[in-house]
Amino acid sequence: MTASPHIVVIGSGLAGYGVVRELRKLAPDARLTLVTRDDGHFYSKPALSTALAKGKVADTLVTTPAEKMAAQLRLDLRAGREVEAIDREDKAVLTTGGPIFYDKLVLALGADPVRPPIDGDAAHRALAVNNLDNYREFRAILPEGARVLVMGGGLVGTEFANDLSATGYCPVVVDMLSHPLAQLVPAGVGSAIREALAAKGVEWHLGRKVLAIHKSGTGIRAELDGGETIEAAAVLSAVGLRPHLQLAADAGLDVARGIVVDQTGRTSDPHIFAIGDCAQYPQGLAAYVTPIMAAARAIAPSVLGTPMEIRFPPLSVQVKTTACPVVLLPAPQGVEGAWEETANDEKGLKYLFRDRRGSVRGYVFTQDYCQERMNMDRALSEQTTGLAA
Repeated sequence: MTASPHIVVIGSGLAGYGVVRELRKLAPDARLTLVTRDDGHFYSKPALSTALAKGKVADTLVTTPAEKMAAQLRLDLRAGREVEAIDREDKAVLTTGGPIFYDKLVLALGADPVRPPIDGDAAHRALAVNNLDNYREFRAILPEGARVLVMGGGLVGTEFANDLSATGYCPVVVDMLSHPLAQLVPAGVGSAIREALAAKGVEWHLGRKVLAIHKSGTGIRAELDGGETIEAAAVLSAVGLRPHLQLAADAGLDVARGIVVDQTGRTSDPHIFAIGDCAQYPQGLAAYVTPIMAAARAIAPSVLGTPMEIRFPPLSVQVKTTACPVVLLPAPQGVEGAWEETANDEKGLKYLFRDRRGSVRGYVFTQDYCQERMNMDRALSEQTTGLAA
């Protein structure tokens, strides 16, 4: 009788727990071990950028405590363990609690906040809110109604600015690009978002970069490259995330922008898979909830010896800006084309991204037009299936 395989998963975010759930469905007798440097509680990371307006503290963001996750999934949970290295020859994960041997290994390492080079004696106060502990620390340093410097006007920075302004704080957003969400949406939509949030009290400094952050009597004083200074009580850094690669690179796995995987989620080592923010699929990086769940459903059978290709649905995103609701499907990386405005009226804005052949490959809808998201996703999914056939 063949012994049940021992599958080790590193990471307790949506990707890690998502693949464990799928593995447990398919293999009731498999030995599953999850290693995490965190406490292992399950929560929604996207909820961090809307938690203030919902009156949430860190503990109330936890949807399932670690002990309950371990019991439900019949899981050996090794929480509070740092993974120091992967020994591929002996198939062992080397942790601060000792080695853990595996038959198959799944890397769900997530992404790390980008730390831009900033001068000044308070540069270390720029806090990136990327997990529960970060959020707990952020809440602790936030005086009621304070001015908050938000570095970054991308998805996370804009969502936090919306959340802060809706809760009585005064966010000041600094971004090097010309409009909010500049890497995702055309200028017309960016202007609409900027104006809607400005009406709620958000102050924008676009086309600017923070050079230095100094201590001051009110908290901090930031110097911008245009000569402006900003006084604030706290600093939130939201300049982006970078896939966590070091562990995989040190183990000799192929890495590029992420840990390189094939269409089944397998890395350059046939016994190791990667999923989520750390993985670079053949289509590129694919963060967000929808691709993670799609990948988990395919990677689980692949890990268990039945290779299954990951099939991503249209990876549309809801931007959590209540002041200006937005849904979007980003234009595919490396595809030439242009944004076309198809509606601009009292219902909101509609933009379509068309490639050089005229095919719709992305979209941005605002306000009432957000209701058309499901129909558009369905149509694009059918179009993709037709092209593949």
